[in-house]
Amino acid sequence: MKQWTRSYALGLLTAVLVFAISYWNTDATSTTAVEKEYKTEELIEQLEREGYRTLTTDEWETLKEKNNREASTPTPVEEPISTFSIDIVSGTTTDDISEKLLQANIIKDDAAFESFMKENDYSRYIQIGQATLNSEMSLQEIAEAITSK
Repeated sequence: MKQWTRSYALGLLTAVLVFAISYWNTDATSTTAVEKEYKTEELIEQLEREGYRTLTTDEWETLKEKNNREASTPTPVEEPISTFSIDIVSGTTTDDISEKLLQANIIKDDAAFESFMKENDYSRYIQIGQATLNSEMSLQEIAEAITSK
């Protein structure tokens, strides 16, 4: 244990000496920051050379007001009509159908479709075959297209 402690101490001493020698041998030139006054025009020119655009406070306020007016009048976005042909095979459940319809963007909420099918007793009458559905159809119309009720 005594030998190990001495070796450890010698290693620490060597490391400190190496750091001290490298610290004293490096040129530590102090750099001082020089304060320089820049004119606004010089700063604007430099920014524009770098590819930035500058605005005055009045220009910024005008731009914000214009954007707020545009944002306050939302433009109606028409969703495209999705058409989907579903193949229903033996053993297909309401959950399977709702998952496929959700993935095809025919319905928005699979849980709502599943509960509609169960509450209105359509889930018992799912018809094996193929049905073509689109996103404009109501839950009632979809249920009638895939069932024999």
